[in-house]
Order: sequence, then C-alpha cells, then structure tokens
Amino acid sequence: MVEVPFFIFPVILILVGEDLFSSIGELSWIGLGVIGTVGTLAAALPSPYFGWLADRYRRGVMMAGSLLVALLGSLMIGFWGNSFFGVFFGVILMGVGLALYHPPGLSWVSSAFEDPNTKSFSKNYVKILALHGIGGSLGASLGPLSVYFLIDVLDSWQQIYLIWSIPLTVVMLGFWIFVGSKEPKNANQLTLASETESYSNDSRSNNQNNHTILYFIFFFIIAMSLTRGMIHFILSPFLSTTKNVVIATAALFIGISTLIGSSGQVLGGIIADKYGESALLSATALIQVLILGVIFFSDSIPVLFLFYILLGIMNALFWPSTNSLVARNSKNRGSAFGYVMLIANLIGALGPVIDGFLLVTDPNQYSLIFIFSISFSLLAFISLVVLEFKIKRSKIKAEE
Repeated sequence: MVEVPFFIFPVILILVGEDLFSSIGELSWIGLGVIGTVGTLAAALPSPYFGWLADRYRRGVMMAGSLLVALLGSLMIGFWGNSFFGVFFGVILMGVGLALYHPPGLSWVSSAFEDPNTKSFSKNYVKILALHGIGGSLGASLGPLSVYFLIDVLDSWQQIYLIWSIPLTVVMLGFWIFVGSKEPKNANQLTLASETESYSNDSRSNNQNNHTILYFIFFFIIAMSLTRGMIHFILSPFLSTTKNVVIATAALFIGISTLIGSSGQVLGGIIADKYGESALLSATALIQVLILGVIFFSDSIPVLFLFYILLGIMNALFWPSTNSLVARNSKNRGSAFGYVMLIANLIGALGPVIDGFLLVTDPNQYSLIFIFSISFSLLAFISLVVLEFKIKRSKIKAEE
C-alpha cells in the first residue's frame, strides 16, 4: 500500500503536464522531471537515517508511520494537485513514506529467518525475501491499473489519489493494531549487541571480503537504478507518443506487466536459492538489454505488451537477490538497507532529469534514452560477472 500512490504519477505524466504546464509546451518535461526527481530523492536521502533507527528502535512504529506519510501525500495531491507546489510536496511526502518503510521492513524480514546463534540462514532465504517483495510489485502495479479503470470515470486525475486515501487509512490502522503495536521494543537487541563484539583475524578477513562484495553490489545497484530511473519514467509517454497508444491503455500495459512481473520475485527466489544470487543478477542485466532493444524497435502492440511483461519480470528478479546479498554480507542490516535505498533512489532520481533534458530537444526523440539505459545495463552485467569471480575465489581461499 505504501508503494501504490508513488507509482501513479509516472503513468499520468502527460495529463499532469497538460494541467500544470500547458503554457510552456516542451519545457514542461523539465518541470515533470523535477517532480519525478524530488520524489525519488525524498525516498533516498532519509533512508540511511531511517535504517540507523531501524537497528535501534521499534520497526513496527516506523512502518505504520510510512503508511501515514504516504496517506498525507495522497491527500495533498488530491486536494491541491491543481497547483505545481501541491503536486511537488505531495510527491515528496510519498517518497518519504517509501524511505520510512524499506529499511525497517527489509531488516525485520531478513533477520526473522536467520539463526542468531549460528548465523545460518534459511535454505529458502532468497525465496522468503521474494515473497516479501511481491508486496512492492503489487503496489507498483495497482497504481497504474487504478489509472486505467478510473481516469475516464472521474472528473480529474487528482481524484485518483483521494480514492486511494481510503484504503491507505484502513491498512494503516489495521497494520498498527495487528502488527506494529505487537513488536517488542527490543526486538532486534542482538543486532545492537553485535556492534561491540571483538573479532578474530579470520573474522576481520571475512569482514573485509564482505565489504568488497558490498562495493560490487552497490556498483550494480547504481547501474541498474540508472536504467530503471530513465526507462520507467518514460514508459507511458513512449507508448503514447511513438506507438499511438492512449494514456489509459498505456497505464494498463504498465500495470498488468508489473502485476504479472511480480511473479518474477518468487521465480528469482527459487533460481537464486539454487544457483546463487550473483549469477541470477548478471543474467537479468543481460536479458534486460535484449528486452529494451525489442521494446524500442517493435511496432507490434502484442509484442510490446509481451516485452513490457518481461521487463516487469526482470525488475522483479532484481530485488530479492540483491537484498539477500546485502543481508548476508552486512552486520547492521537496517543501516545497510538504508544505504541500498539511498543509492538506488538517489541514482534513480537522475533518470527523470536526464529524460527531461533529452526530451526538451525533441519530445519524440527516445533513442538516446534507450541507448543510455542499455549501456547502464551492460555495466551492471559486467560488475556482476566480476563479483561472481571474486566470490568463487574467496570460497577457494576459505577451503584452503
């Protein structure tokens, strides 16, 4: 639910632009890019601090608070979305809601399936993280799908946000009553105690190796986030402008592809538990290159629809394996996931700005956007190939 309102904005870009920036023509893309970017920055910048809090205080309180902040953002756009600043600050609030949810949520789930005494993980660890991640994928699909069903029924696009404020309120109260309020205050005390532990030489060596792995993971996240930030911002206008698909149908494309793509979370969990996270992620980055190429060149609506679904699956495959690698190689998980969200969203925030400036030169020119996105996916693939090599080397040294 905390994801739903945030993913409505990208599919109604053209409608928002016509409403707020009708007098400035092509330059409206800069204004839309700025709104998209500040929302992503709002989801990024507070994440490390919220992650730090998640390692020390009650995660249930923070997760309930994330729903409240997302609700306030939806209400602001619903009531004051006819002005630039109403949309601007509403999107910021929805971004803060995401930042307030992800570090404590991921920390809580990932630590629940680890034995604190032996430091061993469930054999289905990635699959468990994948099941948790399905929630985010469903939220990202429900937003666009609601646009498809409501945009021609309601008087304005702002009313979509008002409608979503009702289930947001219900879920927020239900979550607090049945989950958040039940969490013990010191639920993650073991994580805090581990901060003061002393380490042997072997432990220090393992810690350094973990840091090296995390650096490669973060580089992969940077490359994939640039691709995601640029492509997802223009998926709806790309269909509308170059493929002659109406806004409502474009929203349906994106919503259904994300909804079906959520199955990639479980699929990715099964594959990663069997063959390893880094191998899966490198293959995902390479396949994404092919998918983007087909989407750009194809004019067949059925083919486009199919490859939008495949793109949704690739995006779903990405997160559970990435989160698993981070959890396995970090001590204070809340902080680690906070930095993951910082990097993913901060870098992803560059996407709408880059798109906006590229489209100002020619509103119908999407080729450079796809070229940049494909290049970043290739960099992500290379980083994971190197990471897989380093992991194998570290295993050999450990056995020796």
